[in-house]
Amino acid sequence: MTSIVLEGISKRFGDIAVIQGIDLEVAPGEFVVFVGPSGCGKSTLLRMIAGLEEISGGALLIDGKRMNEVPAAERGIAMVFQSYALYPHMSVYKNLAFGLETARLPRAEIDARVRKAAGILQIDALLERKPKALRASSFSTSRSRTSMPSCACRCASRSPSSTRMSARR
Repeated sequence: MTSIVLEGISKRFGDIAVIQGIDLEVAPGEFVVFVGPSGCGKSTLLRMIAGLEEISGGALLIDGKRMNEVPAAERGIAMVFQSYALYPHMSVYKNLAFGLETARLPRAEIDARVRKAAGILQIDALLERKPKALRASSFSTSRSRTSMPSCACRCASRSPSSTRMSARR
């Protein structure tokens, strides 16, 4: 598992500051979700963590190592967006296994990894379903109508084992 620490992370596009002073600690195994209205900086923040967007200020630490200038391919992390793409003709199991099969991992390792991921996500019972059959499941994809924060500095929803997140103004 990996830990991620953001220390005063900021992003500027010219004179416009889109992310200002984000501090966040994500412990190994912790699940973090960024929520907020369109344009508040959620994707930009994720892209900076993943190495797809340059960090303007602050420090990004992955497992205690500064990663600001480390290329995305060498960070050993990935991100998943709300809008997902699944192969409709494949089961959930096959969709999860596809990338591992493409990497030519041994069948037993693929099976172990897929089942472990399904267990973590609590979707074991859905592995044989096709994507269109998931719509009938009890998972809700509707957005909450509650008030959302107006900037990425306050756009985080944390697990019960939450750590600190603050924005410097």
